[in-house]
Amino acid sequence: MQKNLWKGLFRPENKKLRSNIFLALLAGVLLLAMGKSFFGGEKETPAQAETQTASDVAERETETRMAEILSKVQGAGAVDVMLTYCRTEERTIAQDEVREESERDGKFRVEQKAVLTEEKGGNTAPFILSENAPVIEGVVIVAEGGGDATVQAALHQAAEALCNVPAHKIAVLQMK
Repeated sequence: MQKNLWKGLFRPENKKLRSNIFLALLAGVLLLAMGKSFFGGEKETPAQAETQTASDVAERETETRMAEILSKVQGAGAVDVMLTYCRTEERTIAQDEVREESERDGKFRVEQKAVLTEEKGGNTAPFILSENAPVIEGVVIVAEGGGDATVQAALHQAAEALCNVPAHKIAVLQMK
């Protein structure tokens, strides 16, 4: 039966059917390829993008400052530091929720707006309900003097003190 269907599809009198099937397949592929731009997907608000980049900058700055301090340890030489986080900085922003109900179709429309506060100088900023600092999970230190046991122990001890991370989550390695 399927063989007859395929043979019938390629008959000259079914040319319009073939072109319709081809157009439907092409439209389906285009919708799949461009689905997020047509149907929205999750969009990042400018405030979220700014917060993420600000926290990334703060994390890099922490690594840089830590590398500067550790490079001052006697015998350490040049030092690179990488920190891994189990939780990055989180802020909860106060939001007003506005609900509107349409009388005709009974549908609700919910709109959320951040509560803003006025700072000195007339600037406005979102009101922050809570703020959680990033939590460091692991530390990797690569130092020129990382092959020396005394230097390794000093760098290890300093990383424990700076990051409040258990000893088994700190690695001190020698630089190439």
